[in-house]
Amino acid sequence: MNITVTPRATEELKKARDARPADVPQDIRILVASQCGCGSAHFQMGFDEAQPDDTQVDLGGVTLVIDPDSAPFLEDAQVDCSDELVGPNFRIQTANGGGCGCGGGHGHHH
Repeated sequence: MNITVTPRATEELKKARDARPADVPQDIRILVASQCGCGSAHFQMGFDEAQPDDTQVDLGGVTLVIDPDSAPFLEDAQVDCSDELVGPNFRIQTANGGGCGCGGGHGHHH
């Protein structure tokens, strides 16, 4: 599994983990929330317990867990962080571009 997390994002993930309630799992799951026909996907991140079939990525203090269904979408992805809006905002850039361009100009002509 090849996934890159920028140093900035790693720091923000550590902060989020340290700030979580004590009864919340400390592993951070990235999962595909919805898929698009063109191959791009929308991701969600949240605290979760690692499951036996998860891929675990150790970031040196923070562990990402990724389920088998989501793993193919995250191959060669980069997790980055920005504070453009309110507080840190994680962005996941996937190898296939991540942007969704389906639905436009693909109509069937009869």
